[in-house]
Amino acid sequence: MKHRLSAGCRRLFLFGLLSLAVCALVNPGNFGILDTTRRLQVARWIRLGEPPVRPADAGFGITGKNGERHAWYGIGQSLVLVPFDAVVSATVVPRLGRYRLDSVKQQQIVELLIAFLMQSFITACTLALAYEVLVSFQFPNGVSMAGALALLFGTQNLQYVQRAAENNLLLLLALGALYAVRRWQNGRGARWAAIAGGACGFAILVRLPSLLETAVLLLFALSLAGNRKQLLAAYLPPVAAALVFDRWYHWHRFGELFSTYMGIFGRQFRPAGAPTTFPFSYPFWKGFWGTLFSPDKSVFLFDPLLVVLLLVAAWKWRSIRSEVRRAILWLTVLLLGYTAFYASYADFGGDVAWGHRFVTLPVQLLCLFAVPLLLTFSGALPRLLRRTAWAAVCAALVLQAASTTLAPNLEVIQRDRGFGHGVIVNRAVNLVEIARNRENGSRFAGVPAEWRSLYYFPFQLRFRFGQLAAWAIGLWMALLAALPLLVFATLRSARPAAGR
Repeated sequence: MKHRLSAGCRRLFLFGLLSLAVCALVNPGNFGILDTTRRLQVARWIRLGEPPVRPADAGFGITGKNGERHAWYGIGQSLVLVPFDAVVSATVVPRLGRYRLDSVKQQQIVELLIAFLMQSFITACTLALAYEVLVSFQFPNGVSMAGALALLFGTQNLQYVQRAAENNLLLLLALGALYAVRRWQNGRGARWAAIAGGACGFAILVRLPSLLETAVLLLFALSLAGNRKQLLAAYLPPVAAALVFDRWYHWHRFGELFSTYMGIFGRQFRPAGAPTTFPFSYPFWKGFWGTLFSPDKSVFLFDPLLVVLLLVAAWKWRSIRSEVRRAILWLTVLLLGYTAFYASYADFGGDVAWGHRFVTLPVQLLCLFAVPLLLTFSGALPRLLRRTAWAAVCAALVLQAASTTLAPNLEVIQRDRGFGHGVIVNRAVNLVEIARNRENGSRFAGVPAEWRSLYYFPFQLRFRFGQLAAWAIGLWMALLAALPLLVFATLRSARPAAGR
C-alpha cells in the first residue's frame, strides 16, 4: 500500500513537472486567444466589480439589462480564472511598479503568468485523469501512460495548451466525469455518480452545448452494469443545479430565462439579409461534411490519431473489451452530435483556429484510446496496417508540434489572399520559408512581424525586450533538450505500479 502510494505521488509529481515544462515551451507570452482575455475581464467583474466588458473593447459584447454590455460566453472559465487572477494580482502586480513598466506591459506580464499557471494546472490534471481513465478500462499501466502522453503530444490538446481557450478545461471536466462513471460502475458508491454529474454541470457553465456530453456520458453510464436508480439520483441533481445557476446568470445579464446568449447575439448583430437563424446560418451539409473532410477543418487531418483508432477498431473490433467498445460507440455519437450542432454555425470551425475548435472534445476523447489499442493489438495487425498506424502516430506528433510554431492567424490571412492549399500545407510551406529567411516574400506581405516568427514567448520577446530575448531563447533551447528526458521519466513512472 505504501509502495503504491509513493508510486502515485511520483507520477503526479512528474505530471506536474512535465506540464510546467510543456507550458513554458509553448506559451506565446499571453493567452493566445482574445476570448480568454475577455473571460478574464468577466472574472474581474466577479471579483472586483469592474465592467464585464472593457470600455476600450469596442464592438464586443451583447447589450443586456440597463444597457450594460456583457460577454457572450458562459461563466465557467471565468470562475476558474478568478483564483489565478487573485494570486497573480496579490503577489506579482505590487512588484511590477518597481520596474517602471507602463500599464500595457504590466497587463501583458499578468496575462502571461495567469495563462502559464492555469494551463499548467489543467494540463497536469488532464494527464493524471487520462491515465486513470485508461487504467479503469483495464489497460496496463505502461500502456495507459503512453495513451495519456499521446493525448497531450498527439492531439490538438497541445495547441490548446498554447491557446488558453476553454477547450482543455472542457476536456478535463469530461475526463473527470468519465473517470467518476467508471468508479461508480465498480461499486464505489453514489458519491462518484454525483462527482460525474458535478463535472458535467460545471462544463455546462463553461459552454451550454456541454449538455451534449452530459447526456451522452449519462447514457454510457446507464449502458453499464450498476444501480441505475442510484446513478440517476446522484448524477442529475448537480446537473440540474448547474442549469438553474446558468439560467440565473443569464437572467442577471439579459433579463431573460428561456433564450441563449447566441440567440440574443443573433438578434442584435444579424447582418442585413441574413436568415433569422443567424448565427446558425451556414449551409448545414457543407458544415457537416466539412468537419469531416475539408482541407481546413477535417478532424481526420488535424487529429490523425482518429485514423489510428478507426483502423485498429475496424480490424480488431470483436477482440476489444466490451466496455471499451461501448465507450467508443457513445463517444462517436457525441462527435456526430457536435458535428451536427455546429455544422450551421456561421463562424465555421472557429475560423481562426487550428482545426475545428468546436468539436475537439469528442475527438480528443476518442483519440485517448488510439495508442493504447494500437499497443494492445499491434502484434496481431497485418504488417501494412501496423506500419500505417504507427506512421499516423508519428505524423500526429509532428503535426501537433507544428501547430504551436506560428500564430494560426497567418494561414487564415493567406487563405483569404488565395493561398488555398489548406492550413496544413500552408503551415509547412511557411515554416520552410521562415527557415530560409524568406519571411518578407509575397506570402507574408502585410502580415505583422510577430506572426512571421516562431510563436513561442522567447522568440516573441525580440519584438518587445530585445536584450532579454537571447537569454530567454537559450533557456528555452535547454528546456526543449530536457523534454525527452521528462517524457521518458514519466513513462517509467508507470512501471513501479505494475502490481496495481
